[in-house]
Amino acid sequence: MTIKVLYFLLSGSVLTDILKNKIFNAWLLIYAGIGLALAAAGHGPDKIPVVLLKMLVTFVIGIFLYFLKALGGGDIKLFIVISMFLTIEELALTFILSMVFALVIGIPKMIIDRKLHQTIHFALPVLLSVLLVTYNSMLM
Repeated sequence: MTIKVLYFLLSGSVLTDILKNKIFNAWLLIYAGIGLALAAAGHGPDKIPVVLLKMLVTFVIGIFLYFLKALGGGDIKLFIVISMFLTIEELALTFILSMVFALVIGIPKMIIDRKLHQTIHFALPVLLSVLLVTYNSMLM
């Protein structure tokens, strides 16, 4: 069930990122609450202390990447909420694959636009990555 909730969160995030060029805080806050509730009920991949630790580590890494201008604030918040629904291994793999998908989208855009600095809707690479990483658990 947690994976289905995560898919719904990401689908909505992709839509708002593409259509409104942002990921709404209220949307993420609702899913953060759901993630905590699932962890408290024992339905998530981890218990609340582990979930909070994953969120903190994700925040620290995200802030570092924000200052490097590699991620936007909404992307960091999205990853923090995602960390509540995935195991540490799944989260790390999702992050790496998201960066690869972002490169696959960004490099052609850079060539076509002839601009070195590009902005992409990062929620889409994140969704694709989560789908790849969690595919087997979704089948069960």
